[in-house]
Amino acid sequence: MNADEHKPTRWQRLWSWLKTPLLLGIPIGVVLLVAGAASFQGVMVLSNQNAFCFSCHLKMDTIVQEYQASSHYGDGVDIPATCADCHVPHPFIDKMKVKIVATADIYHMLAGTVTKENFESLRPAMAESVWKQMEADNSANCRHCHQGDNFNLAAQPQRARLNHQQMDERGETCIDCHQGLTHNRITSR
Repeated sequence: MNADEHKPTRWQRLWSWLKTPLLLGIPIGVVLLVAGAASFQGVMVLSNQNAFCFSCHLKMDTIVQEYQASSHYGDGVDIPATCADCHVPHPFIDKMKVKIVATADIYHMLAGTVTKENFESLRPAMAESVWKQMEADNSANCRHCHQGDNFNLAAQPQRARLNHQQMDERGETCIDCHQGLTHNRITSR
């Protein structure tokens, strides 16, 4: 045997040089991916909690107080609807779109373009935007909770039962009758 037979080729040397960092990089990459996913999920969970919403709204408007006075806030027996239950879509892609658009709200608060002093004058346009979205998606967030045992037609008064049965025929959605249920009715409509 000559010494050249045991000498690694250029490609073998390159692979030997690459495989150590590559093999180390795989677990590091997995750890970073898991940490990134966990951080992302943590931000999603935190930003869907009432405390996150209240952190701005308590300082600048009456929306929190209106919500707390509504049937959606809960009475200790019924399960309350959170801000996110009504304002953040449940399907992932739609949720991400809303979260991205909502960063503008944070910007406007930090920039001072929406303040305690001007909020009520801006509120009708913001409410109209929410109502249009609810109409466009056929009140998907309302229907997410109000189904099955939470939407027992037989338990409703006759007028409500008939109206709910005829909603689709009339091209109506929840917001057409229940606007102002959780937040004060705005005079924009």
